[in-house]
Amino acid sequence: MAKLNIRITYCLPCGHQPHAIQLANQLLGDYGMKFNRDMELTLVPVDKGEFDVYVNGEKVFSRHEAQRMPTADELKQAIEQRLVPVG
Repeated sequence: MAKLNIRITYCLPCGHQPHAIQLANQLLGDYGMKFNRDMELTLVPVDKGEFDVYVNGEKVFSRHEAQRMPTADELKQAIEQRLVPVG
């Protein structure tokens, strides 16, 4: 089994918190039981319009670069591509 660390940074003054929470809930539902104690999901409020998602320290989504918010499906795909076996 691999370890999974997801960090979502979101602009609190911009009102991005509901989307961050929605994505976190979806990802926890999909991966929480599978990874159990080998999963960490962190929400980090920031400013300046940011909405970035990191998987195991690698940025997999940037709202500034994409000019839109991420979907749960594209984040799941990014997660699956970056899982590293424990060992």
